[in-house]
Amino acid sequence: MASLFYQVGVDNMCILVHAVKRQPLELPLEGRISNALVEVGPSITLASLSEVLAFAVGSFIPMPACRVFSMFAG
Repeated sequence: MASLFYQVGVDNMCILVHAVKRQPLELPLEGRISNALVEVGPSITLASLSEVLAFAVGSFIPMPACRVFSMFAG
C-alpha cells in the first residue's frame, strides 16, 4: 500500500521537476518553483482528486479484495 502512495507522489514530482527545468535560468530558484507550481499545480491537484475519487468508488465494490484495497489505498 505504501508503494502506491510513493508511485503517485513520484509521478507528481516528475511533472513538477520537468516544469521547473523549463523555467528560465535567469529567475531565482524560488521564482522557478513558483512559476512551475502555477503551471502544473492545477493538473496535479485534479489528478490527485480523481485518484481519491476512484478509490472512494472502489470501496463500494462488492468484491472483498478490491473493496479492502480501495479503502486502505484511498
